[in-house]
Amino acid sequence: MSQTLYVGVYLDQSLQKALDYEVPVDLISLIKVGVRVEVPLRNGSAKGTVAFIKQEASFPTIRPILKVLSMESEFSDKQWKLAEWMSQYYATSLQKVFKCFIPPHVRRGVKERVRIFVSLEKNHEETLRFCSELRISNPKQADVLSFLLEQTKGAFLSEILEKGCSRSSIDSLQKKKWIKLQSVTSDEELILEEEFFPVKPKTLHEEQRAALLKIEEALDLGTFSSHLIYGVTGSGKTEIYLRAIEKALSLGKGAMLLVPEVALTSQTIERFRSRFSEKIAILHHKRSLGERSSAWEELKSGKIQIVIGARSAVFAPIQNLGLIIVDEEHDSSYKQTDEQPCYHGRDVAVMRAYIEKSVVLLGSATPSIESRYNAEMGKYSLHVLRKRASNAKLPKIEIIDMKRTFEKQGGFTHFSPELLNAIKERAEKGEQTLLLLNRRGYHRMQICLECRTVAKCPHCDLSLTYHRQENYLKCHLCNYTRTVLAACPECKVPGSLEFKGFGTEHVERSLKAIFPSLRTLRMDKDTTSKKMSHEELFQQFRSHKADVLIGTQMIAKGFHFPSVTLVGVLNLDASLTIPDFRSPEQVFQLLIQVAGRAGRADLPGEVFLQTFLPDHPVIQMAAKQDYDPFYESTLEERRLFQYPPFCHFIKCEFSSLDPKIAEAQATTLFSHLCSQLPSTIELFPVAPSGHPKIKDLYRFQFLIKTPKISLVTPYLRVLNIPSLKIDVDPLSTFF
Repeated sequence: MSQTLYVGVYLDQSLQKALDYEVPVDLISLIKVGVRVEVPLRNGSAKGTVAFIKQEASFPTIRPILKVLSMESEFSDKQWKLAEWMSQYYATSLQKVFKCFIPPHVRRGVKERVRIFVSLEKNHEETLRFCSELRISNPKQADVLSFLLEQTKGAFLSEILEKGCSRSSIDSLQKKKWIKLQSVTSDEELILEEEFFPVKPKTLHEEQRAALLKIEEALDLGTFSSHLIYGVTGSGKTEIYLRAIEKALSLGKGAMLLVPEVALTSQTIERFRSRFSEKIAILHHKRSLGERSSAWEELKSGKIQIVIGARSAVFAPIQNLGLIIVDEEHDSSYKQTDEQPCYHGRDVAVMRAYIEKSVVLLGSATPSIESRYNAEMGKYSLHVLRKRASNAKLPKIEIIDMKRTFEKQGGFTHFSPELLNAIKERAEKGEQTLLLLNRRGYHRMQICLECRTVAKCPHCDLSLTYHRQENYLKCHLCNYTRTVLAACPECKVPGSLEFKGFGTEHVERSLKAIFPSLRTLRMDKDTTSKKMSHEELFQQFRSHKADVLIGTQMIAKGFHFPSVTLVGVLNLDASLTIPDFRSPEQVFQLLIQVAGRAGRADLPGEVFLQTFLPDHPVIQMAAKQDYDPFYESTLEERRLFQYPPFCHFIKCEFSSLDPKIAEAQATTLFSHLCSQLPSTIELFPVAPSGHPKIKDLYRFQFLIKTPKISLVTPYLRVLNIPSLKIDVDPLSTFF
């Protein structure tokens, strides 16, 4: 008589605990931990993941599962260990952690979308002659060829049909072998498979060779090791990554590269495709579910051994993983803050490498204080690259006191005379400029001069930003928009409304007013919202279709533009006033990173740092481009106050439509933990969050300061409070 089996299933819905179900006899052979199943739930059904198998049920009446949705487990044993570690470390239920490992396309059952791509079979000249002959005998077929002749590589069948061309004309041309049709899974596949000129490995300088030797030795050993590559901007960290991946592939192992911004993937793909003939999987949120499904399945099957992606790519099911690279490891984009688990991609990468017995490389010109300290303590092997590759020099940084500029100009101006002269000079030489302003939009706010009322989002505690191109006010937290009013809605005084503050859109318009012939591009969240927009802007600037690129912090991260010799930083002072212990570190990192975009080739670089705080220590140290004194002084401050890396913070945040409920819930848990936690753990009082209201939800928080995470998380994991978000190792204790 066969033994009855039961399974614990975590549903995709927001249920913290696993539910028990019986396994029908005919499905027992298919059941294993990690498989996807469909189960009955109330009047319908739901999908979930099998978390464990047991011999006895928790309740006398247990309903059977309906069907098994996947033949294989969605988790390897090593991935399962990583999921359990995340659940414990980030004080989050396994149900929420599973969402990281089982992406939306798997949960929804989305298959890859096959599209037909049409391209010319013969060369341009032959096709052009034949098209001219067809104009009289068969104009419809000529229309198809004319359209394809205008395209760089070809076009999708749907695009050709939208132009009024008939399918019969296309089929006829295919039979005549003037065009070819091929099935592809996405338009991005064409980019990944296009021809790239092979590029030979660059000559390594002594520091690069020393770092690579240690990394290759670690790969040969096949055991876990972690390495921090601390190299100045342009020092050749990417070349070390490429050589390390070559080594991993030669050993039959897979490799993963994480980048902080989607904008960097096109540049990274270009470099990788010129060095590797192997297919590369690309994973980030801008790809469609079908595209991610295709890449995910090919990684899982072992057909692809290299993956490039943003934060969530750390969970990719790459087989025989030997190497994980986290580029710009200091970047805040690696931290998930919107929902639990509030994981850090870098830290998960290190733990995954430990579990998989892989090598992990962390690279940065401005390592996070925690990573640099880990290297100092011997947890990471430290490799220092102090000089740029190809003998390029670090750019010269000049601090511009904007108080004096305002006095000379007799009022507000975006640009100091020194910066304007430099922009003009670079444009005349055919060189390029980057301008950083970490605020998008045209004006930051609209205010009434009579009653001082600021136009705010009704759903968030945030002033609305004016966007001139669309002519509306917009909330940058919830995307609420409204029209621009002629009179103040509070005091009704006409003509009393005025705009204050400026963003990238205003800077671009002002620059065009000063230099009408100057060609500009803008890269911020507004201009990169559409699919492929990052790639298009990158290629336009790379091909010198613009003299100046204006943008937010996304332009500071890892871009390599050989013709950029000038960088202007317009205003970072506000970030230095945020009451958060990490603010100085984040400003310093951003300044060094954006400065590093200048003078990366043979041409010397120059940086103008415009500020109202010219004597601020962070500004002064950034101007010297010397990370070590900044690290030492910051570490000493952290040691004095016993802040990370000498402790850990945990942020407990409550949200509710009613501010009194949110505050009461936070206060109740705060009081409970005060009575339960050991005396070595410090709790900071309940207070409104930095943004007290977001999307109609009021937010209150308190902080826990502990020498070890494990001393606190057991008390937090057992909580089942829907309005509570637990953020372990938060990047900001304020927002």
